[in-house]
Amino acid sequence: PEISVVIPAYNAEKTLERCLRSVQDQTYGNYEVIVVDNGSTDGTGRVIESLGAKDKRIQYIFEPRRGRGIARNRGVERASGEIIAMTDADCVVPSFWLKELIKPILYEKEDAVMGFEEDLIGNYWTRNIQKANRDFLEKSRNGEYVLDIDTKNFAIKASIMKEAMFDPAIKSLEDAELAIRLKGIVKIRFLPSLVVGHRHKSSFADVVKLNIDRAYWTAKIFQKHKKCPQAVDTVMMKSFSFRNFVLFPLWMLCQFVKRPIGESFFVLISEISWRMGIVWALVRGR
Repeated sequence: PEISVVIPAYNAEKTLERCLRSVQDQTYGNYEVIVVDNGSTDGTGRVIESLGAKDKRIQYIFEPRRGRGIARNRGVERASGEIIAMTDADCVVPSFWLKELIKPILYEKEDAVMGFEEDLIGNYWTRNIQKANRDFLEKSRNGEYVLDIDTKNFAIKASIMKEAMFDPAIKSLEDAELAIRLKGIVKIRFLPSLVVGHRHKSSFADVVKLNIDRAYWTAKIFQKHKKCPQAVDTVMMKSFSFRNFVLFPLWMLCQFVKRPIGESFFVLISEISWRMGIVWALVRGR
């Protein structure tokens, strides 16, 4: 079956070419690549056009409305494949990525499949992000399945995706919001050994900004789904409890006791910035 690979890109001039070349170099033969330029102001469009001129599988869409969910939806709308695969413009995929990613859908009657990631940079911040992402994923696992979606390494039947779509009002963590709506309807098979390389945020400022942004949009998602028990029970949503805020100093002290000092410092920065994002959402009225 044909696969449609959807890749949103915003100001990704420095990373997109490597990403697209890795997607071009697949052992699977029948696929298209839909790259959605989400209002970039750098040379992202030129990268897509240059590679697309030599490879007709690459399609270029310009979407001026900002938001990854909006960009992904444009790609999904254009997709002609029976299966939709997704990755990000700052990722590098292995040559066997598509072939292995869709196997459970083709041969094991699964509806959706997700792999994991590996750190492409390897500095203090990215190594700790990688570990934090792994820890979070383990909390979201249920045997061979996961309760969350990470669209940097994901595939789903096109018929399901075109029906569900991403919420265009959710500007970040749109994949987590989609997972809530699909919970109980679609099981997401997890392939832990199928990893794509990812350029994690690599500085103090970027990590703080990332956590504030994620917490802010988690608050938005919480507001949307707060009457849904299966949403409130997810790992991220539990951070909204009053008890979580009150016990934070004691919990953080325990982290410094049981973790190495470098890892504990990263957790402290992440947790403080996360709570800043929640407060920001409350101040703005969510």
